[in-house]
Amino acid sequence: MYRAAIIDDDQLARRVLFRILDQHFSDIEVVGEANSVESGVDLIIKEAPDLVFLDIEMPDGTGFDLIEKLPTVNFKLVFTTSYSDYAITAFKYSAFDYILKPVLVENVKATIQRISEIPVLSEKHRVEVLKQSIEKKEDSSHVTIALPEMNGFAIIKVNNIIRCEGERNYTRVFYQNETSVLISRTLLEFDQLLVPHGFCRIHRSHLVNLKYVNRYLKTDGGMVELADKSQLRVSPKYKEELLDKLLHNRL
Repeated sequence: MYRAAIIDDDQLARRVLFRILDQHFSDIEVVGEANSVESGVDLIIKEAPDLVFLDIEMPDGTGFDLIEKLPTVNFKLVFTTSYSDYAITAFKYSAFDYILKPVLVENVKATIQRISEIPVLSEKHRVEVLKQSIEKKEDSSHVTIALPEMNGFAIIKVNNIIRCEGERNYTRVFYQNETSVLISRTLLEFDQLLVPHGFCRIHRSHLVNLKYVNRYLKTDGGMVELADKSQLRVSPKYKEELLDKLLHNRL
């Protein structure tokens, strides 16, 4: 059973979301609504919900401002937003769930299903990852990404990832410290997130951080050797783009 709060300055959006929750989710009780950062903080402190639907932009600030005003964040958080395109990538960076407006029943159902499988954690660090992503801070030395783990999320600097290897619907991420972890995301998702930060797809199963490429080898039609001593085959499909980036330093 969830005790939910809806915080959004758009009255119609609140009404639609409330109706969807009331009609389709018998295990969710809406304990209150708020239309601003200040009233949202008061609502959360008073009602202590374990699920919050939070708008990003409100008249007196943002959803990020609201989170910063709370002493602790011990509830599951879903953003409701009119953002699209680049912001969707930002949500993927932070591993947050979001519902795009106008709110649709099927999107709410999919979101509730996903969050039911995620433990309640302090969300403040992930909110900062999301905030930085939406603000488009592009310096890869500071970009972080939230990666789901069995018991929560790890916040990882993109710069510390050497390579990613696709394993069907999962991806194994190899770090600079010679450890690796299997993540329940496809390699395509990592491709979309990491290519803007110096990564290059070299094979249908391999995505590499170009800063860790030590040499290109002509062996077997083309291979790269990385800083962790791994040697990976380069597919003909990606060979021209890889060589162009390596030879012209377009990282």
